[in-house]
Amino acid sequence: MRSVLRAIMVVFALAAAVIAAAEEGAAAKGEDEYIIPNAPILKPTNIITIRAIGLGVGDESRANRAQVMAMAKRAAIVDAYRQLGEKLHGVRINSRDMVKDSMLQRTEVRTAVYSIVRGAEIVETIWEDNLCQVEMEVKLDGRRWYRVLSGS
Repeated sequence: MRSVLRAIMVVFALAAAVIAAAEEGAAAKGEDEYIIPNAPILKPTNIITIRAIGLGVGDESRANRAQVMAMAKRAAIVDAYRQLGEKLHGVRINSRDMVKDSMLQRTEVRTAVYSIVRGAEIVETIWEDNLCQVEMEVKLDGRRWYRVLSGS
């Protein structure tokens, strides 16, 4: 567990160094600052809203239509939670390749999300045939996340 935390800290340190270097380069060229497109602007006074759209499909073999709809909606909610977790805490990716006689025999990629998502709310639910689409959002307090990400 310590090695994982240490690796995360190294990644954050490298990212901070890259951003600082980009900002210095932009300042030297007379540009305003380096901005990552679509990234939320993190200030200690703002509220950050993160959204995700989850999809779920109902099992047609169920006898009860209400059960099909309930299961599809639950699957969509779980998918949206997973996406929020990915955006908040990232995705762990494990990959393995099997090479024999200088030829790729098999490749395997696994992903995992370890996250706690609190306070997420369903904003919109759309039904189309047996597909349920749920849009969820979670609002984050900029003061807390600013302290965590800026090291203050």
